[in-house]
Amino acid sequence: MNKILSLTLIGASALCLASCSGEEDDIFEATAAERLNAASALYSARLTAQPNGWAMQYYPTYDNEAPNGKGYLLLTRFNKDFTVNVSGYDWPVWRYERPAGADADASSEWICHYTNEYRESSSFWQVITDNGPVLSFNSYNTNMHYFSDPDFRETGTGFGGDYEFIVVDAPEDASYMMLKGKKRGTYNLLTPIEEGVDYPVYMADVKGFHNAIFPEKELVSNLVHFGDSIYRMDGSHDGVPNIYPYDGDPITNESFNPFLITKRGNDYYLRFRDAIEREDMEGELRELRYDTIQGKFIGMDNADFQITGYYPSRFLKEKVTNGSKPQVTPTSSISDKINEYFTGLSDDFTALKDSRNRTYRFIGISFAFDGKTEQYVWNIIFRVPGSSGNSTASFVFDVANDDNTVTMNYKEPLDETSANVGNTIPRIYELMKDLSQKYNVVPVISNFNLSQLKLVSQSNPDTWFVFNIQ
Repeated sequence: MNKILSLTLIGASALCLASCSGEEDDIFEATAAERLNAASALYSARLTAQPNGWAMQYYPTYDNEAPNGKGYLLLTRFNKDFTVNVSGYDWPVWRYERPAGADADASSEWICHYTNEYRESSSFWQVITDNGPVLSFNSYNTNMHYFSDPDFRETGTGFGGDYEFIVVDAPEDASYMMLKGKKRGTYNLLTPIEEGVDYPVYMADVKGFHNAIFPEKELVSNLVHFGDSIYRMDGSHDGVPNIYPYDGDPITNESFNPFLITKRGNDYYLRFRDAIEREDMEGELRELRYDTIQGKFIGMDNADFQITGYYPSRFLKEKVTNGSKPQVTPTSSISDKINEYFTGLSDDFTALKDSRNRTYRFIGISFAFDGKTEQYVWNIIFRVPGSSGNSTASFVFDVANDDNTVTMNYKEPLDETSANVGNTIPRIYELMKDLSQKYNVVPVISNFNLSQLKLVSQSNPDTWFVFNIQ
């Protein structure tokens, strides 16, 4: 009985082994090499599935300072003959020079500039297999290898970037592709470029939009809204802004967040390299779409996450309080009502004569803060005969504002001299009383560029004028 039982168990074991062996043959019918080759063919096909190529949001490293840490927009077209075209703009270049504004005896140092140059380069590509599919630019491409070539920086380290990328995600519909730098580990998103879109036109369009929204001469912070929590966003022009709490110190609370802007269809998208998370917010902020009607960026996953311009009325009052004196002159953009006042004032001043029968000249008006009395004033600007400079007569206003409106209430002349000028030319008092009202403060260029502000009377929309803010 024991022998029979032993033989039975041995037979059962043999049948089990035979069955398992068959299952392994089914699972591993293809060799590892064959599976990797199939993956290479699959992802190669998906790279070439977009006939007009991809906009690649390329980040050389995870640094938080330009030039290594900023993003670079590269346009890539992968052809079925395994050639690839790479185009780009704004290439970083190092120059040995004295820093701008430094003393004449200051020593020179290496300073990074950007070329403002559109450039194309062609080479070869391949999806290789290295523990998974890897996109390799396997022959030298001036544009792609620019960021990894040690010769492009004086330290011999280049910009630290990659030219081989692990394919992390590539959906079947080729709606996007996510690559990860093989050495640096940065994630680089590829999105399709529509057929018929010309590469130089696309780059100029995106660059023009970026410069319009985030001008180089930044006058004020932009704002990031995480629901009810508001943060300032400084230094956006180079694509590496500092985002910190609204009332926080920009240095002790600094947090640099590189981003890039791309265009899909008629829409512009701003996407941060790293998702932004804060203790006082739920969820994360990564990508936003620009709403042309509202003039702001709105979060793709949460509409309560937004990037907006600064409050225009607050900006005006802060700039004037800190010394700016925006003027309105006869050549400014003004309504017919204001132009009537200016025409009359020009006639009034011209009618004045000095002892040598020389005429006075009306120049315009300016809004200012008088530091001695700490009061807001409207100045009447005029030229006295024989004088090399302008003279002013000042009239005091109470000023109140919220985010988008300012209310000006006329009080009195600032001093006796100003009162005498007003008594000599009564039209000045008429203008001061007419300026005494509540205005909507509207950006002329965009909500992100407050260099020109239009003040429109709430009670009479035909009364308006434009300030140029420096």
